[in-house]
Amino acid sequence: MMNGGTAPSLAGHEVLFVPAQYLTIQDAIDAVSGPATLIVDPGIYQESVRIRSKPYLVIQSSRLGRRGVTIAGQNMESVIGIEQSVVHFSGIDVRSDGLSRGLLILDSSVTFQECVVSGNRVSDQVGEPFGAGMLCRRSSVRIQKSTIAGNTIDAPDASGGGLYFADCKVEIAGSSIQTNAIYAPDRASGGGIWCERSSMRVWRSRVTDNALYAESCEGAGIYFKDSDARLGGSVISGNGSVNGRGGGIFIDGNAARIAVHRNTVVRQNHPDDIFPRR
Repeated sequence: MMNGGTAPSLAGHEVLFVPAQYLTIQDAIDAVSGPATLIVDPGIYQESVRIRSKPYLVIQSSRLGRRGVTIAGQNMESVIGIEQSVVHFSGIDVRSDGLSRGLLILDSSVTFQECVVSGNRVSDQVGEPFGAGMLCRRSSVRIQKSTIAGNTIDAPDASGGGLYFADCKVEIAGSSIQTNAIYAPDRASGGGIWCERSSMRVWRSRVTDNALYAESCEGAGIYFKDSDARLGGSVISGNGSVNGRGGGIFIDGNAARIAVHRNTVVRQNHPDDIFPRR
């Protein structure tokens, strides 16, 4: 069926197929106004996707948890932009091959199930040198059984190589945040995760081998600023910088608000494991 075909509906919830009904993911998104599910066949979709004011949208691979759907972006600052929407991704890879940020999420509720955000990049040509994998503001974000890896920032005074959260509610479960990096001439912080004025729960996850390269480095693994967090059943290891503080975790604010449970391993980070700024 060509672009624009009639979509089946289940009690007001539309189900659309890409590319069988709509040739691109963006075409399918633009076609819906109410709750909808987009079932996407495996392949590389060389497009930038914009989702705005959608009440409930599911974007999933037709292979379910086996993934196979890659959204690669096209000549925009982020592969996927989400604003004032509720979106669930399942089995989706977001990879720009170093050409743009992975996701920009504003004022939304977004969940990721068995997804990969990898190989994305923010350069000094971008207005906000934050969150090469995801930049999230004023949103609820849940990342489950997913991987955020190999995302990089090359810009002065940069933060959040993998993930950047400001004024967010965050849950990370059964996921890996690894090998993300920031290269900055001046200051770099939060190689894996930057978390500011946010509430975060990290469970059964790994934050490993993230790195900072700058004159001033803080929080190669995770940087917490004025946030609340609980870390349980997780591993924070192998993160570091040549010089700096908080190789594993850097805490800027009340350290009592950051709870690291005894079943969480924080070790072999450089130059130290946890640095609370006093």
